[in-house]
Amino acid sequence: MSLFEDNLAEIEGLSQRGQTLSIVDLINANTIDVDMSAFCLYAVSNGASFLTSARPGNAGKTTLMACLLTFLASDVRIVPTANPSVISMMQAPIRDQKLCILSHEIGSGHWFGYIWGKHVGQFFNLMNEGHQIASCIHADTLPEMHDILVSKELGVNERDFAMLELILFMKLIRESYGYKRRVSAIYERDYEKGKHHLLYSWDEKTDTFIKHGDSTLLNEMAKTKSIQQVSDEIQESKFFIESLVKSGITNFRDVRKMVLGRK
Repeated sequence: MSLFEDNLAEIEGLSQRGQTLSIVDLINANTIDVDMSAFCLYAVSNGASFLTSARPGNAGKTTLMACLLTFLASDVRIVPTANPSVISMMQAPIRDQKLCILSHEIGSGHWFGYIWGKHVGQFFNLMNEGHQIASCIHADTLPEMHDILVSKELGVNERDFAMLELILFMKLIRESYGYKRRVSAIYERDYEKGKHHLLYSWDEKTDTFIKHGDSTLLNEMAKTKSIQQVSDEIQESKFFIESLVKSGITNFRDVRKMVLGRK
């Protein structure tokens, strides 16, 4: 199969319910908004590693992770952690290949793509070798996630945890008619302070999303490009997401095609 089809198969394989939703589906459901989606598109397509997180099951963290994987650059190959040996093999740079190492979940279950123990620390260390990483985990807050990962059992060191560019938390709300899912917070790597800071949050009272200041991640990307170029690319990402929503295209395969063909 082609790289395009290989990656789509890996994304589709994340679905536990037989349907792979797209970022347009999530925007239409107000799970995430256009601005947040555009920021994630720009960051992930430029190499950002990420985790999605929620304590309860069925909150949508795997679905969100799948949507973000459709934002990967066209020359990046998704490599799942089918077994721990995959992580070991990736602990050295692979010439002329851009890889996103995908763990279906950081958890102790014996399911495909799950990792636990010392392999989690090794997984995070792959960022030092130039690889993107993507996974999800059961945690509701940044301190809770930190305590789980930066522990003796999992072995993620502080430096590697701080290197993670994006952390997205999901909120599951039970209502009389069913469930409501929201991206409750997006944290980004703070290059100035060496830790993560809150960039977006969800206001439960108004059911809207709030941005908290400027992105230091985008400022860091501006070091290799002009400020005007970064600004133009961010605006292009937002325009693209808006156009995608207006188009009515929702199938995740078609969304991936549009992402790859947007430039």
